[in-house]
Amino acid sequence: MKYQSGALSSRYLALLLAVAIAVAIAAFIGLRPAKETAIKPPAEIEDYLFWQAKDLTDFKLIGADGKTLGLQDLKGKWSFIFYGYTQCPDVCPLTLGILGKAFKGIERNPAAYQEIQGVFISVDPKRDSPELLKEYVAYFSNKFVGVTGDTAELEGISRQMSALYSIHPKEPEKSAKAGAPGKASEAGQASDPAKNGEAYTVTHNSTVFLIDPKGRLYGRFPPPQLPQEIAEVFLKIRTFYNEGVKK
Repeated sequence: MKYQSGALSSRYLALLLAVAIAVAIAAFIGLRPAKETAIKPPAEIEDYLFWQAKDLTDFKLIGADGKTLGLQDLKGKWSFIFYGYTQCPDVCPLTLGILGKAFKGIERNPAAYQEIQGVFISVDPKRDSPELLKEYVAYFSNKFVGVTGDTAELEGISRQMSALYSIHPKEPEKSAKAGAPGKASEAGQASDPAKNGEAYTVTHNSTVFLIDPKGRLYGRFPPPQLPQEIAEVFLKIRTFYNEGVKK
């Protein structure tokens, strides 16, 4: 009888221990912060979104009138980010023009239009002053702000978005042949920047990056971009995002 009593007591204690562990696990799970429910996006916007939104670390870029732009300035808005420089001969003005037209399309939805902003980040701070950037982006849309920064800040924010860029020194042009005044003029113009150390070219990413209202890298619009496509896809992304927030 003593042996049976001891066996029952051990089983009883083991049962109590198992129950206690189960309760502790349940309590731990209950105290864990709730994660966002993973919802698969519709097929028409799936290719524009990253598999998972990426948190960004803070940064500080400089704009005109002594203003700065940091991560906090992106929160609460949908931000369309594009990297480039004002002396870019083709990709930059083309892309900014497309974005400006896309913003016009989004304007048909007043609520969505109030939530967007365009940010042009110049990766050429040597030639692009904040004042020049302000004048440059205003031509494309009043929704744009132009900013730049030192090398460390630019590399820090660009690497977070995998928007790499590089600066290439430009080789001096050969002297123009005699009897070609047009060529001589062009060569003369090209030689002046060289004296000031400004004869270089810049290569940069041509993707437009989309930051969500939480300040996370959420999606992107790779080239070639079309204004109507960007506007329509963005509105669908916004609807999908808002439905997820409600859940």
